[in-house]
Amino acid sequence: MSQAADSAAGPAVGIVANPLAGKDIRRLTSGATPISDAVKIGAIRRAVVGAIEGGAERVLISGDRARLGERALAGWEVPGSVEVAEPHGWHTGRDSQLAAAQFRDEGVGAIVALGGDGTQRDVATGWREAPLVPLAVGTNNVFPIQTEATVAGFAAGAVASGHADAAEVTWQAKIIDITTEGIQRAEMALVDVCLVRGAFVGARAIWDLGSVSEIVAAIAEPDSVGLAAIAAAVAPVGRTESGGVHVGLGCASANARDVQSCRHIRAAVMPGAYSDIDIAHCERLRFGQPVTLSGPGVLTLDGEREIVLGRGERADATVNPDGPYVIDVGAAVAAAQQRRYPFGSAVAGR
Repeated sequence: MSQAADSAAGPAVGIVANPLAGKDIRRLTSGATPISDAVKIGAIRRAVVGAIEGGAERVLISGDRARLGERALAGWEVPGSVEVAEPHGWHTGRDSQLAAAQFRDEGVGAIVALGGDGTQRDVATGWREAPLVPLAVGTNNVFPIQTEATVAGFAAGAVASGHADAAEVTWQAKIIDITTEGIQRAEMALVDVCLVRGAFVGARAIWDLGSVSEIVAAIAEPDSVGLAAIAAAVAPVGRTESGGVHVGLGCASANARDVQSCRHIRAAVMPGAYSDIDIAHCERLRFGQPVTLSGPGVLTLDGEREIVLGRGERADATVNPDGPYVIDVGAAVAAAQQRRYPFGSAVAGR
């Protein structure tokens, strides 16, 4: 930050904008819409306006090599105190993780995160229980919401300032924790963890479904797109519903008994693309019930390849209830407006 900040300096909202969101290989293999820098810059501006209108006295924007924050503020008479952080220089999801941790340490009261499922996961990695408005600016966008950045910023500002009571307008998201001896730091996912055959990370985004062998999903809603849509077709699980689901793919590798019960489905695995999928088995998961995923293969976290498992190496994926606190935008806006403009007898009597 340009200068140290803390909670005594006034209520603050943080904005994380991932310049890489919405630009992966799926733009070449499906009908996914490219998300330009101009779209993100406009969303940052509108979120700033909303945050200050909602009660924030400061807005802190993550820095990045694309200079999205600086470009959003250029030539604009900013309506309040707005700072852009120095970029961390990774030009990966690590930047969003470090920005979220920095916002936590700077006394930020709520975050607006612009990106897809991967960006939201990075924010939760940096600040696990962040008060969060996850704004959909990615590819599959299972976890984030589709809403106008202006009101997203307002909702974050209302929670940060106390104009909306966080206890009343947030819900705690699920999270999938990954544990294995080979991981030196905590890894997690917000939507799904998948085991993909093959030993190389390569392009991080998953676009070849033939290599996916297992899925552990915390969110598998019927209107999902991506790997979560596969699980949703056979065992849907809502984002506020307890537990998750474990699905095995590929009937050819199943034993004879499982082949007889194999299910064949079609699912929207990418925007603009449906695929035929063979489901070998599925089971509901309780909170705290681990699923062991065995190598060789690569684990994807929210659709992106992250962890290579060698032959004989294993990882446990466990759905837990203690993820970030997601702000209900409508409820937060309504609470703040009710506080500002309480309904009186004159209104009720009309």
